[in-house]
Amino acid sequence: MYWFCMVGLILFSQLWLCPAAPSSPAPLDPRSIPQGEVQCPSSCLLLVYNNESMSEEGLVMTSRDLNPDYYEARRAGNAVQHYINTLYGSPFRLYLVNQVHKARTEAMADTGMKYFLEFSVKDWVGESSEWRGSVEVLYPRGETQAPPQVQGSWGGLPQLNISDKEQEFYQRYSAADSAVSGKDIPDSYGNIDPEMKPFWHLARVAASFVMLNESNENTLYNMAQVAKITQLETQDDQLRFELEVLLHDMVSQEIIRWRLLISWSPAGGVKVLETELLPRCHCKSPTQ
Repeated sequence: MYWFCMVGLILFSQLWLCPAAPSSPAPLDPRSIPQGEVQCPSSCLLLVYNNESMSEEGLVMTSRDLNPDYYEARRAGNAVQHYINTLYGSPFRLYLVNQVHKARTEAMADTGMKYFLEFSVKDWVGESSEWRGSVEVLYPRGETQAPPQVQGSWGGLPQLNISDKEQEFYQRYSAADSAVSGKDIPDSYGNIDPEMKPFWHLARVAASFVMLNESNENTLYNMAQVAKITQLETQDDQLRFELEVLLHDMVSQEIIRWRLLISWSPAGGVKVLETELLPRCHCKSPTQ
């Protein structure tokens, strides 16, 4: 009886000392491990994860449901929002993911982490009716960062008829004497001149290309401000603008500045021709 109790105690202590596995399994960078700590052995991970399956190659794949209001689900929903705007955004059309209704994640062996979402989206500018859809978002893993891969069907996405507004806007600003420039949109009080709202929307769409490309499982981007906008000479029937946009990473609280050269026309849509990352700055609290 004594030896039986001793063996049981030893086995229990080994399980208790095993570090808890992260909520989202991810490759560990050895430089991120504090001195005196070691990586959790694979045997511990197998004991912790409950919803796991074994692939034909013998690699462990884990799947779990997410609270749709939590950061992981919102981050994937944000990537979907950026992706839709790169496809359909314009000075008069800007999509917003209103809500993530259901979310599930699955570790795809060495490929990366895949998120399965049910969500609702609407055109924020045109105030269209909500559309509900499902989508898969894969955050690839590798030695170099790659943007999330979004796969879904957008056949039922609400697209209000904005051709008249777009044509009027295009004709007005393609005239040689109507070049526009501005800064600090919105201003420090959150105000936007009604004349500048289409340019704000256009900048949001252009910034979506950058935010999607720079997104990973440790970021959550939103465009905070258009610091500068300058209209350039029209080329090949495309309106051209140079922008400086401020992106807010809500995880690191950094304000990240990008210079963008973009073009737009009703037929050609928004295209980002050049991007340049500018020196970064941190958010300051009101007391600083």
